[in-house]
Amino acid sequence: MNRKQIGCLISAAILLVWVSVALAGSVSEEAQRYMARGMAAVEMAKTPKDYERAVREFEQAAKLAPNWPDVYFNLGSVQAKAGNYGEAMRHYKRYLELAPKAPDAAKVREEIYKLDYRAEAQMAKEIKRDGRFIAYDNDTVLDTRTNLMWAAKDNGVDINWQDAKSYCENYQAGGYTDWRMPTVNELEGLYDPNKPRPGKCNRKYSLLVATELIDITCSNAWASFTRGSFATAFSFGGSDGKGGRGGRDKSESTWGRALPVRSSKPEGNNPLPGNASVPSHLTGAYRGVRNYENGDKYEGEFTNRKLNGKGTYTYANGDKYVGEFVDGKFTGRGTFTCSNGKQFKGNLENKVPIEFTTRCN
Repeated sequence: MNRKQIGCLISAAILLVWVSVALAGSVSEEAQRYMARGMAAVEMAKTPKDYERAVREFEQAAKLAPNWPDVYFNLGSVQAKAGNYGEAMRHYKRYLELAPKAPDAAKVREEIYKLDYRAEAQMAKEIKRDGRFIAYDNDTVLDTRTNLMWAAKDNGVDINWQDAKSYCENYQAGGYTDWRMPTVNELEGLYDPNKPRPGKCNRKYSLLVATELIDITCSNAWASFTRGSFATAFSFGGSDGKGGRGGRDKSESTWGRALPVRSSKPEGNNPLPGNASVPSHLTGAYRGVRNYENGDKYEGEFTNRKLNGKGTYTYANGDKYVGEFVDGKFTGRGTFTCSNGKQFKGNLENKVPIEFTTRCN
């Protein structure tokens, strides 16, 4: 296929290129097998989530042939199609490193610029808070107690269990592709008997939901556990004025709803204080903003969800560090300015915030 068509990569079909003539003799048969499997996965893909299967095959090919440019081109293509823009940029850059004089190099660089814009646009902005819940402008709501991210609203109409499962798994709000059907325990975490609100499907019964930021429109939300023809569901209200877990026939749809959820854990081993209130789903290199629950804020460059590159870290008390970060730590190339005007430059290698703030006093 002609790589000059790469400009149509996102809106049209993925372009996949087979082994280049120069490398045909040096790439192992096993690596070529994984490349072929990845291409087959792409041909069979129907949803963005399906492209993740192709990613796994191409990654195996890359492990066996780490200097094969074509495999990184294909990885960039499928990651872009799956909505993983950071990873797509990383693979395209690796392709250019291995084949800097490739005929399509300029087009690939242009695609990287487009992906960078999409990655920035994908960053969620907080629009409202309700206790432990935070709503974002990408139709998602974060529960900071459980670190679960919920769809801001259910599917809105009666739905049976199988269709609800499909709805959740194919949901794509916020650019995420790992949405799923919740467990009954997770749904129960949204229940609050002290917060009644009118139901939309049957106004005779109140719904008992912990936050109004999540629009649950009817009493029963489907859960993932099944046994035979029955599936679990959680009721947020009913004729008895209470809620609770129960079972329903999978084929029944009356008052049933699908509410997608995804796991959203904060980054581990983070030397910076507090947990990020906005979990980042992006991978690879990108720019963004991370707000911390203690009032601190970072704005700058990330790599694989860690602070990497140039950025500004502003503390809730007014202290500020402007400079470079490596794997979440400050480097020696930066300036730390205290709220009282004191300033330190250099000698900041591998420090963490507490080591600076104590020097401000």
